[in-house]
Amino acid sequence: MSNKVLGSVLLVALLLLLPDGKHAKTNQNVFIQTIGPSAPIYAYVADELKEVGKIYRGRVFEVVGKNETYYFIQYGFVKGMVKKRDVKLGKPSEFTKLADRLKRSVIGTKDLQVYIFQNGNKQSIGKINAGVRYPVKAETHLFYVVEFGGRDGYIYKHVTEKDPGVPVLLYHHILEDKDEHFFKGTTTVPLSQFRDEMNYLKKQHYTTITPQQLLAYVKKEQLLPPKSVLITFDDGLKSNYVYAYPLLKRLNFKATIFMITGRMRPSPQPFDPRGLQFLSKQEVAEMKDVFTFESHTSHFHLFDKKHGPYLLFKPYDEIMDDLKASIAKVNATAIAYPFGAYNGRVIQIVKDAGFTMAFTTKKGTIYPGDPVFELKRQWVYPHITLRQFEQLLTPSSKTSP
Repeated sequence: MSNKVLGSVLLVALLLLLPDGKHAKTNQNVFIQTIGPSAPIYAYVADELKEVGKIYRGRVFEVVGKNETYYFIQYGFVKGMVKKRDVKLGKPSEFTKLADRLKRSVIGTKDLQVYIFQNGNKQSIGKINAGVRYPVKAETHLFYVVEFGGRDGYIYKHVTEKDPGVPVLLYHHILEDKDEHFFKGTTTVPLSQFRDEMNYLKKQHYTTITPQQLLAYVKKEQLLPPKSVLITFDDGLKSNYVYAYPLLKRLNFKATIFMITGRMRPSPQPFDPRGLQFLSKQEVAEMKDVFTFESHTSHFHLFDKKHGPYLLFKPYDEIMDDLKASIAKVNATAIAYPFGAYNGRVIQIVKDAGFTMAFTTKKGTIYPGDPVFELKRQWVYPHITLRQFEQLLTPSSKTSP
């Protein structure tokens, strides 16, 4: 059976489920409907409360919570908020509900009208604003099926694009092009390349985020703009201060450094491209207008030839002491696993130490519901082209769970 025919069959099957009294919500649930022609839906987008859509008059929507000012309805990954003054309580209405099978998410290239079908007629029940990431439950030839305020609706596929996920970029060391020969390897990016990549992000209107904003997104507590990126550096090298900090500050970007806190210097060291120097306490304090600082362990960023990375074999108490020391130095809540090495035991120790999230070196982008202690990153290798860099941001083969 072709995809087109299969889609048509699915649409017919879905329409057969439309209100007939058999799929009504129970009377104990609470529902709202608009007082005027429409009511705005609000949600937190990267810590800022924004209007993300609308509900329209003539339909009721299920309430999943409330506070003094708002009723909460399910809006994609998060709870949308509708002001109480804009709505009134409504009577239960029959809802079409599919099983919760979220296969992917999409982003509207335009405002998305959400439709239902009744008696063969298409009726709009609300709107999803352009640029909002929204989960998809099923699809037909023309439509995606989404849950909107407790009920299933349809959005046209042709005005959406696939959600590429949120990329977390991984850098280490930066050197001027003329000095790159001192530390050639996968961890040294020439300054001209880094500058071009940051300017590309600015030109393409990317929003740089913090680990805490990413965590709230993964936990489905807030949305993120469609072009969001977390820029990270591992180790805490002085070159981050010399080269990355002034450029990121000029572009008004945020970034994060995962510090090997035991190597933090008590006072600044002279910068010498022929060797590696580490950030000092003073430099860390100065950089906080751009960078957040997290953990890359204190002294356990080490590799034993026989046993491998320290976190994989050292005793529990020794690892715990090291992690606690790193937390105390920079007030860390996130960690990047040294050498990208971890297992179930390491994850448990990291949790026990008080971290709320952890980053790996596994390739991929981030989606709501991803394991918060196994977050993927995109390693930025030296001498990649801007086209290759773009593919790190929007991997073409990636689909969300």
